[in-house]
Amino acid sequence: MRKRMLLLPILLSLTACSFNPSSQNTIIDWVDFVKWNDTRYGANYEMNELEKDWETAGEVGEVQYMLDGHANAYHQSKNGDAAYLSKGTKLFAMKGYDPAFRIIADGKVYEVTESDTADTVGDFLDIRGKVQRVILQSEQDLSFIGEFSDEHAEQLIEELLFMPYEPDRRATEGKRVFFGIELVDGTMTRSLYWPETGYVNYGGVASQKIKDIFEAEMGEYGY
Repeated sequence: MRKRMLLLPILLSLTACSFNPSSQNTIIDWVDFVKWNDTRYGANYEMNELEKDWETAGEVGEVQYMLDGHANAYHQSKNGDAAYLSKGTKLFAMKGYDPAFRIIADGKVYEVTESDTADTVGDFLDIRGKVQRVILQSEQDLSFIGEFSDEHAEQLIEELLFMPYEPDRRATEGKRVFFGIELVDGTMTRSLYWPETGYVNYGGVASQKIKDIFEAEMGEYGY
């Protein structure tokens, strides 16, 4: 199976870290992530702000190395690495979800941002049968703009799950369209779509059907 990489965090294009090489004491601001089982997970800040006790469904691993305070800016992450989780922190599956999509560590939810093994987006985006609605969101503040029709929402999810995972084809020029997929448990997974290139930030290029759906919904709400 070919190695697949580079699905960026859903809401923001965050680098792995930022630092000032000219400073005497380099300060690194890591993105809050953990890597396990050839998958990189980023903290789902929106869910974690709810401060809920998320149910777990069994241990899947543990942190072996904490980057903050130990690694330099050129560190290449590997399985067991985490930005801010201490060595020995247990990693758990989240009840109701494949751990390829979401896991829990230190009481926080982490959601997939990169996969080294996926062939399709559906290999990690565990949302089939769990979608409540799909919405368009403002680029300025992520506020609600409009809701996809039931037909378009159903078609979009099917197309996304079969979309080849090809993050090496990432092309992010032009207008950005923010959209969210609200799940039946009240949580949401968010992404971006670039109409000019057809790239979807889950890690692939949209089919013509996906492009048509977005064009219709964007037209409906003047996006």
